Amino acid sequence: MKNSNERTIKLKPSQLVNLPVFLHGVLLIPGLFLLNKLIKRYLPSDFVPDQFEPYILNLPVYLAVLFAVFLGYHMLKTYCIRYEISSEELRYYSGILRRKHEFIELYRLKDYKIDRPLIYRLFGLGNLTIYTSDKTTPVFKMEAIANPKMIYKTLRDLVEENRREKHVFEVD
Repeated sequence: MKNSNERTIKLKPSQLVNLPVFLHGVLLIPGLFLLNKLIKRYLPSDFVPDQFEPYILNLPVYLAVLFAVFLGYHMLKTYCIRYEISSEELRYYSGILRRKHEFIELYRLKDYKIDRPLIYRLFGLGNLTIYTSDKTTPVFKMEAIANPKMIYKTLRDLVEENRREKHVFEVD
């Protein structure tokens, strides 16, 4: 039975998870535009057949646009991820066109691991890995979330409370 004054914690991952893709773009896109200028200046005009010339000469621009779309997809994919923690369950929503909803009962959570790479620590972020007894999701990872230690403590307290209420005891 749901409690009417139930508090739900809502979390979203930071766009910092896309930093490697973004850094590749910072290096690749200007390089492609430079390559475009070099091709137009130094490629012999008789090297490329006339019907393909406009496409070949602008190939680096097409690749830059394609990479920008790729980066936009990754950013949108990260934007569409949402985690919710209630007193009963951990919920995970993801997907752009095809939405995926996952639910893990809190009493199934077994162990936790916090991972905080240097770049995440600079922004107060971290990864929280949760090990569960759930058949479909034995390992659940919450990437680049704000204040993972506080989330861990909150989750741990909610799990203990949930186990007491449901009279569930962990046996390995």
